[in-house]
Amino acid sequence: MQIVFKKIVYSILILSLIGTVSSAAFGHSDFPTLLEDVNKDGIVNIQDLVLVAAAFGQPRDRTAQQDPDVNRDGVVNVLDLVRVSNSFGQTAPDENSAYHNIQEYIFDKSCANSACHAAPANIANLNLTYDRSYEDLIGREPDNSVAAAAGMKLVDPGNPENSFLLTKLIGPTEPAHGSRMPLSAGILHNGKIEAVRTWIAAGAPQTGKIEAIGDLGVLRDPEETFHPPQAPPPGQGYQLHLPPYKIEPGTEREVFYATQIRDENGDPVEDDIFINGYEIFYPTGSHHFILYRLTDEAIAEGIIHTGTTPGIGVDPEHIFRELDPDDPQALGNLGGDRFFVAGTQTEDFSFQFPEGVALRLPGDTMFDLNSHYINLLGTETLIGEVYINLYTLQPEEVKYEAIEIFVSNTEINVPPGLTRITQMDWYIEDELELRGAAPDAVLNIMMLTSHMHRHGELFEITQRSTNELLHRSVAYDDAPITFYDPPLVLDATDGLSFQCTHNNYDRDVPIEFGFTSEDEMCIIVGYYYSVTEAETNGN
Repeated sequence: MQIVFKKIVYSILILSLIGTVSSAAFGHSDFPTLLEDVNKDGIVNIQDLVLVAAAFGQPRDRTAQQDPDVNRDGVVNVLDLVRVSNSFGQTAPDENSAYHNIQEYIFDKSCANSACHAAPANIANLNLTYDRSYEDLIGREPDNSVAAAAGMKLVDPGNPENSFLLTKLIGPTEPAHGSRMPLSAGILHNGKIEAVRTWIAAGAPQTGKIEAIGDLGVLRDPEETFHPPQAPPPGQGYQLHLPPYKIEPGTEREVFYATQIRDENGDPVEDDIFINGYEIFYPTGSHHFILYRLTDEAIAEGIIHTGTTPGIGVDPEHIFRELDPDDPQALGNLGGDRFFVAGTQTEDFSFQFPEGVALRLPGDTMFDLNSHYINLLGTETLIGEVYINLYTLQPEEVKYEAIEIFVSNTEINVPPGLTRITQMDWYIEDELELRGAAPDAVLNIMMLTSHMHRHGELFEITQRSTNELLHRSVAYDDAPITFYDPPLVLDATDGLSFQCTHNNYDRDVPIEFGFTSEDEMCIIVGYYYSVTEAETNGN
């Protein structure tokens, strides 16, 4: 019956789709809160319904870039179809607003599921899914008769103490007010509860930032657990592991951990490996994870023994090197001692190169796993940990070798009380010369993203020859990723311009480039492969 239903729905949707699909733009951004926007093109429409119907009956794949299990109940079913249908026409939210962050990291994560505050249950006549939560909360009388009789509102803008939502999150002291929420997902981190309080006190705005609200994405709820992923099957890839380490309350910690890919006998793999895709998994609390490869020169200079700090690892046998913000060069320079391989600011992240494209890595590569966790609002020691699965191709399957893009503008200086724009150009001609490419080679860019810290307001990347906007981010803590299919082609006369806007309204000293969350960065990250004009023309 389920298979028949799936076929009927899918057939109807395909017929409806004919003539409605416009040619795709170069890429799109990932707005994580709009769960019904399965294909992440910024709007919920028939195309998203098609993707849900195509996956009907399948269990959720948490590593998939497009997740048709929009209500996150573990299986793609009729509830997901209904939810997408009811959301037609919705567009991506203001991804840098306080309300957006509360929606994404509190309501979406802990409240808006089909058994609680989402369709079909809508417990207490309350729907906390995106585009419904604001209307259902602001100024509305609670379903609880005692709270309603006392004159409380679910959210009373400007009055946290009269807001029943906050009462339920803190834990009611009046028995008639019922149980603490979330009921089945465990209690929330105190920092999240305080963010809700601060948002309500500020008038519960639907748009705009509230400076007093920190990064909710790094707050791990007390009862949240982390389940290590399975390694790639034998012959299909390898798994690297940054073992558990400690981040004490009120601190942040950035560490490096050196390791190698080893075979089934525990020996380093000697032959070149070709990475066609990767997955990165870590528990909540991380600002970023980056996988670097170290050069032979760096290893010879003793980089992997610099900054060793005992007492960091849960297992004292594991050797970690801690970044010293006052001497960041001690662990080596990017582009000289180390090269970017992969990275993310998002837990459970996956990336796949196009067919026949892979990143070449020498088999005896010494990898440096770089993890940065933040526990500034925590009251207990946080445990950080990272797994990365690398999926490989056989050498004969590789048509083009992928090259990493990691371009950083370090000329940042923002005086107190001001906003400053930092701009930089990246020239294709220089990149081709650096890589020793053919004179007529062109770059095929597959992906671009960006990286800033918390004072970053805006990051824009444009094409130098056309001034076309290629990538835009206003979210410092989880920048969107712009994919290009087909690739963005740039020749030697072209390049990328990028600029970052930073503000400094809450510090009395200048903000400059640096490695802590209170310093700033302005970095382009991406991948490309190069081909000659003859190959491009099919000759």
